Amino acid sequence: MLFSSSLKEWWRRWWQSKKKKGTERGEKRRNPLSAIAYYLVVLIGYLLALDFFSDFLGDDISKNNNININNNNQKKKKEVIKLFWFTLHAIVGIISHLLVLKSDPGIVTEKNHKVCYKMFPFDDLLYEEGKSCRTLNIDIPARSKWDAVTNRRVCKSDHYCAVVNQAIGLRNLRWFLLFLIVNGALCAHGGLVCWNRVMTRIPKHWHSVKEKDFFGLFLPALMYHHTRSMFSMFVLFSVGFGVLVFALYHIYLVSMNVTTNETYKYAHMRRVNKRLPKSERVEVVNIWNRGIVLNVKEVLFPMRVY
Repeated sequence: MLFSSSLKEWWRRWWQSKKKKGTERGEKRRNPLSAIAYYLVVLIGYLLALDFFSDFLGDDISKNNNININNNNQKKKKEVIKLFWFTLHAIVGIISHLLVLKSDPGIVTEKNHKVCYKMFPFDDLLYEEGKSCRTLNIDIPARSKWDAVTNRRVCKSDHYCAVVNQAIGLRNLRWFLLFLIVNGALCAHGGLVCWNRVMTRIPKHWHSVKEKDFFGLFLPALMYHHTRSMFSMFVLFSVGFGVLVFALYHIYLVSMNVTTNETYKYAHMRRVNKRLPKSERVEVVNIWNRGIVLNVKEVLFPMRVY
């Protein structure tokens, strides 16, 4: 009980100190539950993968498949190598999450306001010069947006991501793209681990069934006899596909030098234009699009805000 009360007291003091620091910078305290949930998902997935590496964990394959000890040892070495690469991939995934979580999205403050104000020209369409931020009492820089979750104004704001518990903007969009690509590939990697486990455990005569009737007989048989592995595979492949498609969408936005926030505004303006007579329509042009090479360079090597 004493240890429990001391731990609670330590946690309360630590949380209060974080809250105080955030208040001094004009930030809201960010709830760490979403980040903790991500780490728990990765941990559970990794533990399941360890179970799927059955050879490495000591399954006696020679009894099941009638192979000699030398071949069994060679197969175990291959499984160890596969486990090493999967472990490395999982570690890189966690590092990419920490990079986004701890990165500066490009916060606009009174100190760096002049620098941020000169970064991007005003298009007088999405952003008009001379507007003032009521919270910070400064002129609003072009392409900046107030993030209501973290209570900060972010330069070239894209969106807020709950998974990484961070606003995405000018300075950390590159790390967010890395996070998407690495973790999307990690899900696909986990799906391949599940498939490989199933393929090493089916009888040899099943392979002839696979060639004759894959969807009608072979796949339902796998779902029945290897339910957990097949279900995990489908979930991982589905999540990985969704994350990689999301990453491709953001890469497309990067190539056009437009943020997620701006795409909504452009779409709204185009809808309004369709309702207006041709003489009253406003030309919607992205003045910040400087070509793919310069657009990508702007994300990979972002401008400093201090």
